[in-house]
Amino acid sequence: MVYLRIQLGAVQARIADLENGQADGDTGWTLQLMPSPEGTCRGYLHHASCFIRGRPLAQDQARKLLEMPEITACDACHPDP
Repeated sequence: MVYLRIQLGAVQARIADLENGQADGDTGWTLQLMPSPEGTCRGYLHHASCFIRGRPLAQDQARKLLEMPEITACDACHPDP
């Protein structure tokens, strides 16, 4: 049930973006945060065109995050240079 609520929130946010004219999903990067059992977070960096959504980032933010050991580049969209 929690997963469905998270998915519903993501869909509603995307609909709001599209209604506000922010339809360009092919530029930029996003950060997906995933909690771990130890209580810390891991992050996954995605290209904005990836099917997995996250928090929008600028290019300089994405580059800095990729230098962090807790952040992994997505294996599907390969956002790293």
